[in-house]
Amino acid sequence: GANWKNIWYRNHCLESVMDFNSWNIVWSLCFGLLATLIVVGNLLTIWIFLKQTLRKRAHFLLISLALADLLVGLLSVPQYIAINTISYLDMPLRPLWFNLYQFTDIFTGIASIFTLSAISLERMYAIGWPFHHRALTFRFYIFAIAISWFLAAIFTSIRLLLHLSIITSKSFVYSFVLFLSTPLLVMCIAYYVVWKKQPTMMGNQNHVARERRLAKTLFIVTGASLLTWLPFQILSLLLYFCDITDFPYIEITFHTIKFLQNSNSLVNVIIYPFRISEFKNNLLQMLHCGVGARDRSIETVSLRQLRVGEFHHSQELQVAYPVSTLEKDSSPPPLAPVATTVL
Repeated sequence: GANWKNIWYRNHCLESVMDFNSWNIVWSLCFGLLATLIVVGNLLTIWIFLKQTLRKRAHFLLISLALADLLVGLLSVPQYIAINTISYLDMPLRPLWFNLYQFTDIFTGIASIFTLSAISLERMYAIGWPFHHRALTFRFYIFAIAISWFLAAIFTSIRLLLHLSIITSKSFVYSFVLFLSTPLLVMCIAYYVVWKKQPTMMGNQNHVARERRLAKTLFIVTGASLLTWLPFQILSLLLYFCDITDFPYIEITFHTIKFLQNSNSLVNVIIYPFRISEFKNNLLQMLHCGVGARDRSIETVSLRQLRVGEFHHSQELQVAYPVSTLEKDSSPPPLAPVATTVL
């Protein structure tokens, strides 16, 4: 009887693990690994951009984007894992925890998308009006970063008004569509201007080439971010306007698209080393220093072991050959008696 119970328990656990249409340990591991990569990658990104001696002003916008992505890995993804794990274990889930997760997820996502739109506007200005762009002060970039985070806070406040029943869900959806379409429209216009203005750029050819390459890099980052971020927003609208909850694979679809949305916070870390040479060089230098430090520590330990071995070897020699014996052996041999010849 006990063997059959063990067999049934193992089969039941295997079925629950392989059932991806509901939350299980595999989903927890996938999202946990994604959160770890997001945190480590964006911390490296922030460190590398801050460490650079000759910082480009556009890098401050990239640091703001990395900070928003870092918050996704630190707060949003772990909260998503915790909420689904609690529901899977049939434990009571307080509404406060779910609302806190939604506020965090909305705030970090909107901050990221509005920072991308600010980056596209900055690139449009750099390519379209390069001489005016060089005259921009550091205060302009601080203002652009602050506006992105301020708009994210405004939309999060609108979600709080919905929670407090001050506005209706329809009003929230309309504001959601507005906040979603505005940065998309801005990015489309900005990169269209960049595409049209590139052939007519004048000035230092090296500077022009660097600005074009950076613009292409940020366009790739923006496009990859939108491809990973938009499907979840479309699914959210479908869940509101259409009744698709009876779809048999709704949970696996939801978790997959949510994983794709959160991976939006990792695409910039993957693209930067291939497109920004300074970023790649600094990253390789950091990795080389880490490997070099490890090799130096290994050499130090080996040298210490060698010295200790030599010390023990000398002690063994002293034990095998006492000092008195060594001194007696080291004394010069007695002179042989001189043979006298009798003449």
